[in-house]
Amino acid sequence: MVLSINKNMELLLEGKSVAENIKKDFQKRIEKIKDEKKKVPCITVLGITGDEASLTYIKRIEKNCNQYGINFILKLAKNEEEFIKNFDEVKENEEITGIMFQQPLPKKISELINQIPPEKDVEGVTDLSMGKLFIGKEDVNIPCTSKAVIETLEFYNIDLTGKNVTIVGRSNIVGKPLIPQILNKNATVTICHSKTKNMNDILKNSDIIIMAIGKAKFLKKEMIKENAILIDVGINFEDGKMIGDIDFEDVKEKAYAITPVPGGIGMITNALLIDNIIKSV
Repeated sequence: MVLSINKNMELLLEGKSVAENIKKDFQKRIEKIKDEKKKVPCITVLGITGDEASLTYIKRIEKNCNQYGINFILKLAKNEEEFIKNFDEVKENEEITGIMFQQPLPKKISELINQIPPEKDVEGVTDLSMGKLFIGKEDVNIPCTSKAVIETLEFYNIDLTGKNVTIVGRSNIVGKPLIPQILNKNATVTICHSKTKNMNDILKNSDIIIMAIGKAKFLKKEMIKENAILIDVGINFEDGKMIGDIDFEDVKEKAYAITPVPGGIGMITNALLIDNIIKSV
C-alpha cells in the first residue's frame, strides 16, 4: 500500500482505507453465518442512563450494526440494581452473541465485566481475554482501539522489526494491550505515563510513537526525531473541534508519517468492533 501524500508532503496514514479493507467481506460472512448456523450476530450494550457522550458513541455502534443486519439491543438502567438484573438476563441468553459494558460505570458494576462469558467478550476487556492476549493465544478478541493501531501499521506496510516503539499511556484498552502486539512484531517497546522521568529523551529516540493519553496537542515537534512515525489515538475537543494528542500542524513537516484526528484510528476501531461481533457467533 502506498502512503498518501498531501500538499505539505507529510505522509498521511488515513483510516478510511484501512477500515474499508476490514469491512469488505462483512456482508458475506454474516450471510454465511445465517445459512450455516441459522443465527444472526446480536450485540447487547448495557449501561446506566445519564452520560450523553456515551450515548453518542452507542448510537454510532447501533448505526454500524444496522448497516450490516446485526441485531442491536440497548439496555440502559436507571440504577445499579437494574443494571445487574439486565446483565443476568442477557449473559445466558443464547441468542445474544456479544455483550458490551458502556463506560463509565460505578466500580462495583464495572467489576462485573469479568462475568461476561468469554465467547461474548467482543471488546476483549475481561481478565481472561487480556491474559490470553499477553501469553499469545490466538482465540481471543483484542481491544479494538489497540488492534486498530496494529492494523494501520500493517496496512501501510510499516515494518516494526528492530524499531524503538514508545506508547504514551497505559490504559487497559490501548496502552497495555499494545505491549504484546508490538512485541510480536519484533519491536522494542517502551511505555511512558504521568510518572515517567525524562519522557522527552525517550520520545526523541523513538522510531514510532503511539499517543494515547487524552491531552490535546501534547506532542510537539521538538519532542520527536526527524522522520518519526506518529500514531494518534487521542480524542479531545477544543472549541467544538475534535483534535488528537499530537499537534498535527506543528509536527507534520518533521514526521515521516502520521494519523489524522478525526479520520484516523477511530474509524478503524469502529470497523474492528463489528468484526469482533461477527466473530462472536
